[in-house]
Amino acid sequence: MARAGIEYAVYELLEAQNSFRQSQEMELPGLEPSVPQVLRGGVSLNLGDGSADVAVLDESGKINLNLAPDNLIYNVLLMTGVPGQLADIITDSIGDWVDPDDLPRPFGAERDYYLSLESPYQIKNGLFDVPEELLLVQGVTPEIYYGRKTVNSNGEAVELYGMQYFFTTFTNANRIDVNAAPVVVLAAIPGLDFQTALAIDRLRSQEPFRDPVEVEQSMPGIGAEALGFLGVVRSGVYTIDSLGRVDGSQVVSRIRTVVRVGGGRKGYSVAYWNESNME
Repeated sequence: MARAGIEYAVYELLEAQNSFRQSQEMELPGLEPSVPQVLRGGVSLNLGDGSADVAVLDESGKINLNLAPDNLIYNVLLMTGVPGQLADIITDSIGDWVDPDDLPRPFGAERDYYLSLESPYQIKNGLFDVPEELLLVQGVTPEIYYGRKTVNSNGEAVELYGMQYFFTTFTNANRIDVNAAPVVVLAAIPGLDFQTALAIDRLRSQEPFRDPVEVEQSMPGIGAEALGFLGVVRSGVYTIDSLGRVDGSQVVSRIRTVVRVGGGRKGYSVAYWNESNME
């Protein structure tokens, strides 16, 4: 059931890309589409004697973990409910995990820390290959990475999304797609705030931005620093999350994959596949 959900999402991504390209070519012969189609959302599928809940996320709206400046990482952590002191620890520890030296940052950790753990392991001192490597970094817990459910000050149940929804290693762009970025990512960009992020979200839902200049024109007051983080990016990389169920059973199966749409015999390639169902 979970695998069927993945295949359905891949099919829809390919069909949407082909339809969008054909419509653009009819209007602009020989030209690339001026605005990329943002594909994201979820669907529940009835599959005979079971079902699958499928969600698609555009990776171009996430933050490249290997390129992100410290203040952007720190801001995202705060936005996801991580306390300030712990956010300092995680931010500095991410920097130490990537840099090649053994000099810890003020709140970070290097080789000696990881070798002193009850189950010791070596620090990587290199780029992240997959976002899950964050689980090896000092301060990052499964709840911080995957997300967690809690209650707010009014006693209402709320769900705090984890780092996995906002960071990626599967795109090479050093800018964040303004049309695909989650509101949390937009709000974390230096020079923006949550209300401005919501306003951007409302505008792009009416019509996608063609370039960052349109953002500046539509949102007077946004500074050059914030605009430097934003772009209109065509990565064609998507995370697909599928949760499969069989009727009459409490057992579930989760598959998360990252696919690159375009090129190859099938029209797509698989960059990542995970059936561990750690959540």
